[in-house]
Amino acid sequence: MVTGNGTATGTPDELQLSLEVDTQASSVSAALDAANSDMTQVRDSLLQSGVPEAALQTTGMDVQPQYDQHNTITGYTVTESLSAELHGLTAAGQAITDAADAGGNATRIDGVQLDLTDQSGRLLAAARADAFSDAQAQAEQYARAAGRKLGTVLSITDQGSTGTSGPILPEAMFVGRSAAPISAGTQQLTASVVVVWQLA
Repeated sequence: MVTGNGTATGTPDELQLSLEVDTQASSVSAALDAANSDMTQVRDSLLQSGVPEAALQTTGMDVQPQYDQHNTITGYTVTESLSAELHGLTAAGQAITDAADAGGNATRIDGVQLDLTDQSGRLLAAARADAFSDAQAQAEQYARAAGRKLGTVLSITDQGSTGTSGPILPEAMFVGRSAAPISAGTQQLTASVVVVWQLA
């Protein structure tokens, strides 16, 4: 039984965006109305930038009272969160900047992360093939050391695969009217496999 590890390198082609709007008002209803309005502007901007409706998802809503030094409620804060999946990295920076501008000062970008779309197709197949080759090379070394040869494969167990996380891009890149260009770079997908051979 030998464990092999393999990798495949690809260019990130999607961007995971997490953002939220925070509003304050004297009543819950007023704070909710303001948050809903700001988030609608953000969503509309992303849609106008070509992000499909299916790629937008509300991920949270929170209502918290605000207190003064006498523990008296003075108002309410409402936070609404949204995640979006953007493709076409050349235009993604401007799309995020436009969305942040649309939501105004209430908008906060929580996270921007690059990712690989193809984690179950060509890249995974290449990583698995590399992992099997690694396992076979190790097994052949052990077989030679024992004065034997590798026979047939008895079993192959996939140990799973993982992709390296892309960089978290700072919010400052998207503040203002001019968006910073996004450089995709490369990411690795890693696969692990356990192979059992019969010795000849």
